[in-house]
Amino acid sequence: MFLLNELKSVLSNGVIFLFAIISYFLIFRTSKQLKQSGKFKDYRIAKATGIFYGLFTIAALILTIIY
Repeated sequence: MFLLNELKSVLSNGVIFLFAIISYFLIFRTSKQLKQSGKFKDYRIAKATGIFYGLFTIAALILTIIY
């Protein structure tokens, strides 16, 4: 419970918004450019990282709403 209270104080709306923007750029902008240039391994890494940031954003939103 202590960890959740500490995370809630760190995760403000600005931080959640920043993670959402990073996720959007990694999934849609950067991965698209990498795919078009033929760098498929980097494309997969960027897309996976974007999905991770997206999931982290959703978890942070749920955490701030519940607690």
